[in-house]
Amino acid sequence: MKNFIYILSLFMLAGLAACSQKLDTTMKIENIDIKKQNQQLNDKKIAVDKNGKEKKETIWLKEKALYQFEAVADEFEYNVFIFADDEKSRLNEAPSDSANKGEQLYTGHYSMYLAEKDSTVAYKQEVLDQKGELTFSSSAVQAYPLNLGKNTVIAVIDTESHPNFYFIDDGEIKEAQQNEDMLPIAGTKIKAINQKFIQTAHLVDREDWIFTTWGFDKESMILFKHDETRVEAQEGEKWYKRWCEKSEYFFPYLNIELTSEVLEKAKQGIPLGSPYPIGTSISNIKKSDANYLYEGIDGDGVPFVSYPEITYYFEEATGIVNAVSIPGERLKTTLANVKKLFGVPAQEKNKNDGKLAVYLADKYSIEILTDKDGKVDQMYLRKK
Repeated sequence: MKNFIYILSLFMLAGLAACSQKLDTTMKIENIDIKKQNQQLNDKKIAVDKNGKEKKETIWLKEKALYQFEAVADEFEYNVFIFADDEKSRLNEAPSDSANKGEQLYTGHYSMYLAEKDSTVAYKQEVLDQKGELTFSSSAVQAYPLNLGKNTVIAVIDTESHPNFYFIDDGEIKEAQQNEDMLPIAGTKIKAINQKFIQTAHLVDREDWIFTTWGFDKESMILFKHDETRVEAQEGEKWYKRWCEKSEYFFPYLNIELTSEVLEKAKQGIPLGSPYPIGTSISNIKKSDANYLYEGIDGDGVPFVSYPEITYYFEEATGIVNAVSIPGERLKTTLANVKKLFGVPAQEKNKNDGKLAVYLADKYSIEILTDKDGKVDQMYLRKK
């Protein structure tokens, strides 16, 4: 009887092994099929649509084009050229908002040419045909790429400081639409932020500044307004100068959702919107991210290092971070909304033109400063 059971067990194990092997083989075949399907889809994509398009040699365009740069889309790499057959150059005789007196100006009916990287031929695109005659200044960069993840958005700024945006899709350069009209920009600079957004700066009424952050949805071919902040007079001018200094600098924008979990994280010394907890060495933070705005000592004699989105305060003797603050622009909320989430603060008092509300979180405290309208201006996490 025991022998019979033993033999039966062997048959069952053999059957299970065969089933397992069959299942494993089936899964491998399915994975291979998926890879083949993905490869077939990529093979079907056209790098450059050549149908009915005028072409020029890239070696010739590299010498003649007013602008040329690299771009990416749909896992393809490209070279983009901007060229006009009827291009004329002249010296600007009178100063204007777009050009100084004596600057070299280039005018013509410009076209974009698209070539797959390392190709010897580029194909003319039609997206600029409806723009008519364009003028570019020698002292400003008015056409350039903005890299957003695996796609490049091409910015072309006209003489009235109105930007137009383009992208590559199905082997052609197409114009991106906007869900809201864009104001004329200050200068010709537009920034790509964190591979996700682009940001523009606008001077309004010759006094205040507006910083607008835009996202791009390639499926709908729309550039959409994600966030916008108006900064008054001198403070706005100060921010714009910082914004222009380095490509890594940007104005803080809405990218944090305030939730009840903030208090729980605060109890562990983890600040909102930062990968570095209280207790981290400031030297390690600076090594990881060297693109800080500036460092200094605040009005209370505490040393700090300020980034566009966060400021770290630290002990001078040890360099250990003991407090952080984030600007209210990242939250876009009010003290009234904070109270709905956190409840009644442990302390609340008037400070400057607004209020200071303090919430306790074990060994730490959350301090919220508001403006006169109750909007959150700064949010701090401090070690007690």
